[in-house]
This record gives sequence, structure tokens and C-alpha cells, in this order.
Amino acid sequence: MKPQSLTFLLAALVFSNPLYAQHKDKEVAHEVNRKNDISVFVGNTIIAQSGFNLPTVGIEYVHEITHHFGIGVIAEAEIGSHIIEKNENGDIISRVDREGAILVLPTAFFNVYKGLTFYAGYGVELEKRENLGLMKVGLEYKFALKNPRWMVLPNVSWDHTRLFDGVVYGVSFGYKF
Repeated sequence: MKPQSLTFLLAALVFSNPLYAQHKDKEVAHEVNRKNDISVFVGNTIIAQSGFNLPTVGIEYVHEITHHFGIGVIAEAEIGSHIIEKNENGDIISRVDREGAILVLPTAFFNVYKGLTFYAGYGVELEKRENLGLMKVGLEYKFALKNPRWMVLPNVSWDHTRLFDGVVYGVSFGYKF
């Protein structure tokens, strides 16, 4: 091998690594600026007291404050109606008809480990007959796709009101911007 070829090969190897590192740093810096997530939820709600299954759709917005903490809002619509029994004062049972509830709640998100996120919020369940306070606690896991701006988030949560409890499960399809 000629000395000029060897010099050129060594120079290419030495200078290619810093160039690659700079490109990677720019990508990482660009990723840090993406602190907002929006996702669409499709799933099911099981009402614990009645066993009814209600198709549920929703939207979720999260603003990342730190790598481990974010705040946002969850809005869901339970499609359909159900009748539940509620126990007031421990001994009187009456029937309550719920139809097409809309849930809206501010929520805090905690990144527990890598893509695993715990979230909790308190808000309101709006229904034409009666509005209820609602607490939601859940887990979701972010699966990043080939394009890191897109993600799939399977999730499960527990909803609690003074009248009933519900388990909500499904999948969200999200976008980071």
C-alpha cells in the first residue's frame, strides 16, 4: 500500500468519528425539544358493579416538564348506556341510569422506567342526568416506532366515582411534537 493511501485512510477514520458524533448530538438536541405528546385512545370500559362493557374513545395531551414528570389532560367518551345499583347510606339501593358519559380530567404523568408511565388525575364525568367527580389511576407503556415521533401506547386504568368503579383498557396512537 502506498504511504499516501495509508495516510488518506487513517485521516478518513480519524475525522469520520467526530463528524458522526456531531450529527448524533444534533439529533439528540432536536429530540429534547419535543416535549408535547398527543394521542388518540381506542378501548373498552368495564363497569365493576354491573359488568357492562362500554366502547371508549378519547384523546390525551401531555406536556413533558422533566424527563420523569409531565402534566396533561385526558378526555374520554364512553359510548352506550348502563344501569347500576348504588348503595346510599349503607342500606338503600336505587337504580341509576347512565348514558354516554364524557370524562375530562387534568392528569399528572410519571415516567417510572424507560417507557413505563404511571398517571393519575381527578376531574369530572359529564352525563345528561348527573355530573360526577372522577378519579383515574393508570399505567401505559410507550413503544417507539421507527420514526421516534410516533408511538403506540397500550394502557390500563381504574376509574372511580362515588357511584361506580370501572376498568378501562385499550391502546393509544400518539405523536410527539
